Amino acid sequence: MRVSVSAIRQNKLRSVLSVLGITIGIYCIIAVYALVHSLETNINNQFTKYGTQVLFVQKWPWDEFGGNYPWWKYLSRPVSSPEEALFLESKLSKNRVESVGFSFGRTEKLAAGGVTLEGVSVGCVSHQFLEIQHIAAEFGRTFTLEESRGGRPVVVLGNNIAMQLFGRSNAVGNIVRVGNRVCRVVGVCAAEGASIIDNSKDDRVFIPLKMGMGMYSYRENDDAQIMVKAANGVDLDDLTVEVGQLMRQYRKIKPGKENTFAVNRMTMITQAVSQLFTQIKNIGIVIGGFAMIVGCFGVANIMFVSVKERTKEIGIQKALGAPHIFIQVQFLLEAIWLCLIGGLIGLLFVWLTFLGLNAILKETMGEGFVLVLSASDTQLGLWVSAIVGIVAGFIPARQAARLNPVEAMRAK
Repeated sequence: MRVSVSAIRQNKLRSVLSVLGITIGIYCIIAVYALVHSLETNINNQFTKYGTQVLFVQKWPWDEFGGNYPWWKYLSRPVSSPEEALFLESKLSKNRVESVGFSFGRTEKLAAGGVTLEGVSVGCVSHQFLEIQHIAAEFGRTFTLEESRGGRPVVVLGNNIAMQLFGRSNAVGNIVRVGNRVCRVVGVCAAEGASIIDNSKDDRVFIPLKMGMGMYSYRENDDAQIMVKAANGVDLDDLTVEVGQLMRQYRKIKPGKENTFAVNRMTMITQAVSQLFTQIKNIGIVIGGFAMIVGCFGVANIMFVSVKERTKEIGIQKALGAPHIFIQVQFLLEAIWLCLIGGLIGLLFVWLTFLGLNAILKETMGEGFVLVLSASDTQLGLWVSAIVGIVAGFIPARQAARLNPVEAMRAK
């Protein structure tokens, strides 16, 4: 080990050139791998905010999208209704289900204090929706049960909406016109930052479901949905079957006929996302692998040169009793050290790149998207570096170990 480290120190320029190729290769592989991994994690985290223990009863299924998606088959389906949500709530056991909520959305014009915002997403939500989706108010509060049941003209603003309408002043207690309806602001949602799947609450507002149904028809939008939150420990597969049977019962669907609804869950999306990003990772590794092959050839070439230059030194070592394994391990370790140093520098550059990109992303998206160089990505980079070192150094090390000591000492 000491001899291999000493050889690297004595040939600094050659070592730097060897390290450079590995650095570029590791940077390419790990940067792509960590970028895809970060993107996958952020997307899955955004989806799981909706709840991993929640079923969504909707018109459209989430697990049949693709090139042959039969959209025409689902187009004529009726949307979920508040009456169906009440039916499910009355039939499902309280030991198996924590809550059943309903929501639908519209885009509407908001106005307050001379400021008008067009195309704002308005969520018409039941009281249970607030619990299922964990809507937290940074200022004020969310709807009370009485306000939800009575359809009171109250509204909870997203953080960005409140900032655009009222600036930095407290929005709670102010009056906002939602469409043609005058509402009182009772709360402002905690800031979430921008979302890469456009599900941030910062740019939305929420009104009670009963109030929303007095203003709009939930049948006009395909996003009307029933949310069923399972109790802890309840198997979602069993609950999916039970909810499906109750929906068939309510809609009077005859045996043998297809469902006119879909019971979705977040794992349908997260699994599809994971499969997609696994393919992207594999493509990235193949592309980065070409850079590693170039680096591997570079290190192997340098090691052959090193063996040639140190032939006399090898002969002296063998004459003094150094066994074959000593010579072989000496050169193999030298190749591994070079590749590990290159790998560490490559990982450092990836970390610095992500640090700069995160600073830019924070200005544009807040905390909505963060690039992370995880421990698994770092370990992958080091393992790849070590393996490349073994592959690049094996043949030169074997050649050095097989030198005849007499002929080696005579070399010029």
